[in-house]
Formats: sequence, C-alpha cells, structure tokens
Amino acid sequence: MEYDIASIRMAQFKDPMTSLILSILVGSLGVDRFYLGDIGLGVGKLLTCGGAYIWWLIDIFLIQDATKKKNMELLLMF
Repeated sequence: MEYDIASIRMAQFKDPMTSLILSILVGSLGVDRFYLGDIGLGVGKLLTCGGAYIWWLIDIFLIQDATKKKNMELLLMF
C-alpha cells in the first residue's frame, strides 16, 4: 500500500495547461506531441508543418483531453 502511494507520487504526470501553451506556441513543430510522448504524431506534425496548420489548429482544442488521457493511462499502470 505504501509502495503504491510512493510510486504514484514519483510518476511524472503532464500538465494540461503546459501542453496547451506548447500547442499554441510551437504545436506546428509537434513539440506538444513530443511532450506527451507521442513520438510518431510529433514527427508527423513536424514533417507536415502541423498538417498545413490544420492539424495544429485542431490539436489546440484536443490537446488538453489527450494530456488527461495520457495521465490516466499512467495512473492505471500502478
């Protein structure tokens, strides 16, 4: 029990606000997806300039939910 609590405290959860700021400022370069650990999507956004900026614009609205989903997946691993 005590080990589980310590493990959760040590887990590195991502901040949804940080991912939103990254998405707005440098999302066309895929930095927001690299931050979340989605390397494939990050490379895709980098090579296509954010999908001709369409993918970048859509991701501004979806990135916070994606961050929360990644945090939930991390939490369920414990």
